[in-house]
Amino acid sequence: MKENHKRAAILFGVLAVIAILILFINASFGKGLLLGLLLAAIIYILRSFLPKRQ
Repeated sequence: MKENHKRAAILFGVLAVIAILILFINASFGKGLLLGLLLAAIIYILRSFLPKRQ
């Protein structure tokens, strides 16, 4: 695993923990944060592993 991917995985993990903590305080806002984080992770994975356009 490249260093950039390790850093991104740690960042997404920390953000997920924060979103889960907020989920207990305000359920609606926490769900939105988790959904946004999931969307950002999917976009990151697609941009990282799909071949670059010429």
